[in-house]
Amino acid sequence: MKRMIDIRLDGTPLHLAPGTAFTLERYNPIFAFGSVQGSKVYRFTVPYSPVNNRLFQYAADPAAVWEPKNYRTEQYADGELIERGFTTLEGVKPDGYELSFGSNLGDFFGDLRDVPLNQIEFGNEVLPADHADIVPEKIVAGQTVYTLPTILNNQFYGTNTVAGFSGKVNEYLAGTGYVAGAPKVPMFNLHWVLRRLGELCGFTLSGEFMQDPDAQRLIIYNTFALDGATTLDYRNHLPAELSPRTLMLALTLPPFGLSVFFDVQRRAVMLSYTEQKLATPTRLDLTPYTLPSLYPGNMTDRRLELDWELDGDDGLMKTIPPAVAKYTGPEYLETTLLTLKGKFSTLIMDEATGLPKAEQQGITPLTGQMDKKFRPRFLFWEGVIEDVPRASSSYGTTSLSFVGSNNLRDKYWKRFEEFRLRTFPAQIQVAMTASQLAQLDFHRRAGEDVAVHVRGLDYYVAAVKARLPLGGYSTLDVWRR
Repeated sequence: MKRMIDIRLDGTPLHLAPGTAFTLERYNPIFAFGSVQGSKVYRFTVPYSPVNNRLFQYAADPAAVWEPKNYRTEQYADGELIERGFTTLEGVKPDGYELSFGSNLGDFFGDLRDVPLNQIEFGNEVLPADHADIVPEKIVAGQTVYTLPTILNNQFYGTNTVAGFSGKVNEYLAGTGYVAGAPKVPMFNLHWVLRRLGELCGFTLSGEFMQDPDAQRLIIYNTFALDGATTLDYRNHLPAELSPRTLMLALTLPPFGLSVFFDVQRRAVMLSYTEQKLATPTRLDLTPYTLPSLYPGNMTDRRLELDWELDGDDGLMKTIPPAVAKYTGPEYLETTLLTLKGKFSTLIMDEATGLPKAEQQGITPLTGQMDKKFRPRFLFWEGVIEDVPRASSSYGTTSLSFVGSNNLRDKYWKRFEEFRLRTFPAQIQVAMTASQLAQLDFHRRAGEDVAVHVRGLDYYVAAVKARLPLGGYSTLDVWRR
């Protein structure tokens, strides 16, 4: 049977020359810690023809004026949809138009891609004339926007003396509200920030992480005070070292290790826990389609090390407290470490009061401290408890620590660590059908299938290199499950 490939740009079938062939590459985001790759086809050429000339605005004609464009693309193999993305005209050659295809994940956030979060206009609001009247938790349409939890930090104003400051940020008294001499620092809800980015960049969010009631309480700690302000500018309270792109990538690392799936044409992002994706049942049996040769590869970095970047401007982090120390897997034969280091850490808790604590100078014009900085850290908003707005490094069944009960390693990394100790890499040559290739569309199907079965064993699929049109053998980069 003659194998076919059909490429449609903005709904118009592209004219392909006889014998046109190329390799479609895909990468599974569940193994992409700190990076996310989509699908791509390296440059290929299509001939000059009336259809192609109209599509590409007669770009080969020196008198023509053509504008760069990303064409919405659907690829079909043997009549079945196997891929969606975008095609770009890279140039013109003697034998036709040179094209490339990809998911364009780098352009997913548009012009805001690498803009620091503290420079993006997330919104603002007029503050009450008396800051004592600021609400401890602002909720809009059922979604927490920001909170002002009490934090112990007697170094907020450095060596300066500020009347009424007792060493507490967001100090609160029942009946009268926030104390006049205490700095007021709103801390924004992570899920609200993500959804607001979706509004600004034009995408929607879903997935287990967005639905997790514990995760919905995550707030982003900061030290930017409202001292003397009449308007709350949201962006001031977000970390300068993260952009929309790097924020999303940071979520794939410790503490939570998310898998990020992009549906680029639907403009949808699914945030899933990798720990749960690794438990996805294996449903695709490729045994009848594979060559018999399969040679296990070697790997040495089997031991897992989980770490995060601490805020060196917090004096309590100068000597690393046990509660925020990294996790290092036990020694195992002659293996080396696979170190995953995240951007977000947390604060340590004060045993006497149950409040988070720091020794860190804040950002405030009141005492000329506008040059101070803070690094990304998470806390859980607990609510106003016994007249105190509270946040903590733990909530429910999750503790922002690699040690102790409900720790991050046990909840979000245990399955990955156990897998890493026993697995091996390999390549499988598969005479794939179009339906099988469509089934392994990781991003569009949000990881519904991440593994295959071959001759009695299961393998996670890390990457697919499919030669199109189908008919020969495709290569799967796999890990023994």
